[in-house]
Amino acid sequence: MMKEESVLFPYAIQMEDAARNGRAMPGPSFVRVANPVRMMMMEHEDTGALLSQMRRVTSNYTIPPDACISYQTLYQALDAFEKDLHQHIHLENNILFPRAVEMEAGVIG
Repeated sequence: MMKEESVLFPYAIQMEDAARNGRAMPGPSFVRVANPVRMMMMEHEDTGALLSQMRRVTSNYTIPPDACISYQTLYQALDAFEKDLHQHIHLENNILFPRAVEMEAGVIG
C-alpha cells in the first residue's frame, strides 16, 4: 500500500489533472505506469490467496457454538475486512489501474 500511496496514486492524480485540463501528461518516476500496476496486481493476487487461506482455516469464519464474544467479534471483523479488501482490490484492478494505463497511452484525454 505504501507504494500505491507514494508512487502510483500521485502519478495517477497528476495524469487525471493533465487530462482534465488539456495539458501534457507528466513524466513518471518509473518507465511506464504499467510497471507499478503490474506489481500491484501481483500483490493483489498474493493477498487474495492469503485471504482464501484465512477463510479456509477458519471454516468460512464459522464461529464455534462455545466461542466467547472476543472470538465472535474477531471472526466478524475478519469477514468484514475480507469483503472490504476485495472491494478495494476490485476498484483498483478494474477501474483505477486500467484508467491510468489508458491515460498514459493517450486513450483518455
